[in-house]
Amino acid sequence: MPKQMKLEFVRNRLPVCYRHQRFFRWFMIAISFMIVVYSIYFMIRFVSSETSTIFKLLPLIIAFVGLESVLRKITSLNSVTFEKDELILGFIAKRAIHIPYENITGLLLYRKITFYFGIEYLDNKGNPKNFLTHASFPHTMEIILNLADMAPHAKIPEKMQSVVDYLKEGAKNNVRQGS
Repeated sequence: MPKQMKLEFVRNRLPVCYRHQRFFRWFMIAISFMIVVYSIYFMIRFVSSETSTIFKLLPLIIAFVGLESVLRKITSLNSVTFEKDELILGFIAKRAIHIPYENITGLLLYRKITFYFGIEYLDNKGNPKNFLTHASFPHTMEIILNLADMAPHAKIPEKMQSVVDYLKEGAKNNVRQGS
């Protein structure tokens, strides 16, 4: 039997922050960075003009993959914080995005090879913006539930609305059982 998700509304206990596990996130960044450094060391120390082409290219490819991994991890979504009046999307190497709940115009969940979760909102100047992230972020279902609760005027596609309704029912059942 699958493990039952425990979903909760966060409205009464703000601020609430969801994030990747810090130790694991920084450990993976350090490993990727060490791969880049070792590939550069290997190229300097062991690659010469007599080395075969494959052994000249392989360290470059490995360094590129390691660097791409580091950059992806430090520029992707790291935390989602529900504050009293706004949602804060935090990153390691980028400025945080502050979105007032009344500026959220829509929520998206779609599949394009993998699942993505999106927030449509208006920035401070009134321009429409769209933020997308992988739906594999920790507690994505609880985040979707609470965004639908905190920004009730946001447009939600019909299929996603049925998911939100299901999540709300599950959260209400958790509240009843916990009382």
